[in-house]
Amino acid sequence: MRMMKIIILVTKLIIIVIITIITFTIAQPTDIRCCHGSAIADNKLYIGGGLTGAGEDIFTDDFFSLDLTVSFSTLSPTDMPYKENPNVLVKCNGHTLVYAVTKNGGMIFLFGGFRSEPKGSAIYGYSLELNAWSEVIPTNGVNMPVESTTKIVGVTDSSLNNIYVFDNATMYVYDALQKSLYIAPDLAPYQIYYYATVMLSTDEIAYIGGGKRDNNDNQNNIPMDQILLYNTKISTWSTKTAKVSDGVVPSPRKGHSASIAPDGRIFIYGGFDGDENAIESTGSYPVFAVLEYNNGEFAWSSPQLFGQLYQFRIYHSSHIFGNNLIISFGRNLTHNRLNTIDIIDISNRDNYKVITDFVPPGYLSSTPSPSPSPSSSSSSSKNSIIIASVVVSVGSLIIIGCTYYFIRRYQYRNVIPTPSSGERI
Repeated sequence: MRMMKIIILVTKLIIIVIITIITFTIAQPTDIRCCHGSAIADNKLYIGGGLTGAGEDIFTDDFFSLDLTVSFSTLSPTDMPYKENPNVLVKCNGHTLVYAVTKNGGMIFLFGGFRSEPKGSAIYGYSLELNAWSEVIPTNGVNMPVESTTKIVGVTDSSLNNIYVFDNATMYVYDALQKSLYIAPDLAPYQIYYYATVMLSTDEIAYIGGGKRDNNDNQNNIPMDQILLYNTKISTWSTKTAKVSDGVVPSPRKGHSASIAPDGRIFIYGGFDGDENAIESTGSYPVFAVLEYNNGEFAWSSPQLFGQLYQFRIYHSSHIFGNNLIISFGRNLTHNRLNTIDIIDISNRDNYKVITDFVPPGYLSSTPSPSPSPSSSSSSSKNSIIIASVVVSVGSLIIIGCTYYFIRRYQYRNVIPTPSSGERI
């Protein structure tokens, strides 16, 4: 009996080890979310915070990155080359993550958003060198609200030293080199909510779409041909009317994203009418649009997007990397969060298309035959470990069984069988 108990205990331990190996092999970052923050730094897409859960009511603090130096396929979200990083120091959504350069190197800053308790500080910083988060307190004593009044988006100037965060008609400017926070003297002509924004090459910040409040505290969607501008050099506000070069003026929207390419093209993606109470939200048209700013004039175009997977997407984020517009996560038509990364090839102005195989800029295959992508390599590695675990498990059970058999045989080798009462001798 004692030997049997030992064998059972060993068997249970082996099973636990195998399950642990498989669990850690398959584990991936919790990436289904919307209302998150994101930033590109050191050829990685960093993503943190946001909302998860069936009721979209769980605030997250996880923080992970997607390696953009290797090839991968977007068709298998769980096999993407993600890496988990230290969690953000506060659970939040609707915040902004902005990369800037400090005296000590690159850092990703977190501002505002909506927080769960404890709400923490207004600003946090993630050091790329130290791989750690810390509280950021402006050295000049100027503060900003811990929480923002809307989902915010921050931008930097060309030096990557100054961060501009716009909320509640107020422009906050954080100097990453001096660790100082400033508040622009002039308020914007109106408050805007759930907007999209980019920094132009003219050192102006363009705020595109969103909603604004009137004197009766009612929110109305801002026409997409009405662009709000902030001049970072002289700290002044102005508005410009965008023309149409091809297609139509996009319909008003909230919850969309904007990203600007080096050649000045501004890509607008997603958005809806802003009705949060609708069972199925009404998406804005078109989902994909391009805004250009040349010689002081804005012009809209609505090119066709080939291979488009979703006709609706809000509360996502987007970034330009090489000739790719990378769109991450968000929410769909029926308020479900997404776990997908979608990529649009923007290299050809006459042929915008969704691609599923990401190839890093400047990537060259070392051999004529195609090498397996990181996702397939990762998948193969996982499968190999799982198969090995199963083989070890089965082999261990066979060994245990054989051991038990021979032990039992050894124990009863000298036992003389006796007949039962019903048998004849």
